[in-house]
Amino acid sequence: MREPRYEVDIRVDEVTSSMFTAGRVTNISRGGLFIESPTPLPIRTKVDLTLRLPEIRTVLNVHGRVVWTYDMKKGTTQMMTGSGIKFEDMSPDEYGLLENYIAHVTRPQRSLPLAASS
Repeated sequence: MREPRYEVDIRVDEVTSSMFTAGRVTNISRGGLFIESPTPLPIRTKVDLTLRLPEIRTVLNVHGRVVWTYDMKKGTTQMMTGSGIKFEDMSPDEYGLLENYIAHVTRPQRSLPLAASS
């Protein structure tokens, strides 16, 4: 079963056996994420990710593997290049932080009550 994907804007550092890059995650799920970049990583590349999650004031370090290299911009037919990463070997603590982050970014925002007119 495919996990729901959520639009985000997360800074990420990617480290492979041959390179280090910085990018941005544009969507995330409980199973993985998409990093938008002009030059995607090759399929099956193993990658270490450092995700900065300011909404919950933490940094999440996870391991993954590239499983696809393009995505559709939500609500359009426009393709964007990048790397679809599947999470691998997440500890219970790492998974808990991911769950906490997803719960935070998917929580409906409270609106302020309207001021009463005099």
